[in-house]
Amino acid sequence: MSARGQKGELKLTTAKPTAGVLDVPRAGARWWLIAGTLLGLGVAAVLVYALARFGEGRLAEGPAPIVADGGDLALVQGTGHKDGPSYVLEAPAADGAAVLAAKLTPFSAKEFSRVEWNIESAQGPQLAFVWRTRENPRRTYSKPLQWLVTGAAPLTLTADDGWSGTITGVGLIAAAMNTPVRVRSLRIVSPSVFAAADDLARQWSSRNPLRGYSVNYPFDAERGHDLPAVVAVAIAEAAALAIYLLLARWRGWPRDRRVLWGIFLGGWLLLDVRWQTNLWRETGARAERFAGKSTGQMHLAAEDAPLYTLMGKMKGALPGTPVRVFLYCDNDNLCARAAFLLYPHNVYRAGRRALPAPEELHEGDYLLLAYSRALGYDRGNQVAVWQDGRTKPADEILLEPGALLLKVR
Repeated sequence: MSARGQKGELKLTTAKPTAGVLDVPRAGARWWLIAGTLLGLGVAAVLVYALARFGEGRLAEGPAPIVADGGDLALVQGTGHKDGPSYVLEAPAADGAAVLAAKLTPFSAKEFSRVEWNIESAQGPQLAFVWRTRENPRRTYSKPLQWLVTGAAPLTLTADDGWSGTITGVGLIAAAMNTPVRVRSLRIVSPSVFAAADDLARQWSSRNPLRGYSVNYPFDAERGHDLPAVVAVAIAEAAALAIYLLLARWRGWPRDRRVLWGIFLGGWLLLDVRWQTNLWRETGARAERFAGKSTGQMHLAAEDAPLYTLMGKMKGALPGTPVRVFLYCDNDNLCARAAFLLYPHNVYRAGRRALPAPEELHEGDYLLLAYSRALGYDRGNQVAVWQDGRTKPADEILLEPGALLLKVR
């Protein structure tokens, strides 16, 4: 209102509302609702597509899954032992591979086309799923497993892979083992939408154990999943953004940047909530495992407890005063960890670096092979043997599964 006039007259006037003024706050107040709705539609579209694809078009559930604990498996080759419901492969056989077999009732391959192993190891070996059929009993079929250190290793099989007829036996081959491999379970599932939904729910809700590289790659272990959550959210965000831009162009709407940012941040928050949940679960698991224990007990409770135990035996066989130890490992990370456990000895790590020549070794030096085939040992002639045939006299000090300690003469 305004009070204006001539000769002292008081005039009251009311300004007329400008068209569209009331529409702005209403439109601005619901931008978050538009962003959330579009993101939800994107997530739903991704899930529908994923379930239809992984379920192979079958809505109804098929036969019940075939499930076996790792402890129920039988060792065919290599060394290992049962540990509760799991089976721990300790070392491969002379040909470099360890083999586990499952004792299962024969079943039809066309009814079950999805296999999922649950495996843990400090270092990832080369894994392959093997099977035999009644129709070709003398042939062993195999297919590599895409597995990333810890968690599920899913595999989809087709007739082109040789997965046909009646399956009479299945197994697991682990090659290039640098550390023990713990096999927790095996599931063989009949594909369906419900089974695919159950698999995705288990994969997305499973705990993601933290490792040294988790700061930079928090979801690295999920690369082996059928559909990693981060990929699903990224696709859903892209679909939601595309839908909004197309609708804005078609309907002539002014594009609101808050909607675009809302879609992006909404997906980010979904992943962050999942990450924070995983942190709380990991904190509880670590507290249960390590709280109130001594340093030695914490080492024995860690993932690399077998390596800690093995290096403890090797260190116990070394002199009390520091000596030169040439450590041979086929894996650099394993070599670094093993060297740390051998300190304060003067340890030379011969991982990917050039191996010392025989003439560079002196009397009293020690050679330690940890999960390595870089050197051989001729027990009859008591000499260490290089791959090119060169030798060096050495005495065997201690032999354990996965490690050999020699003293140079």
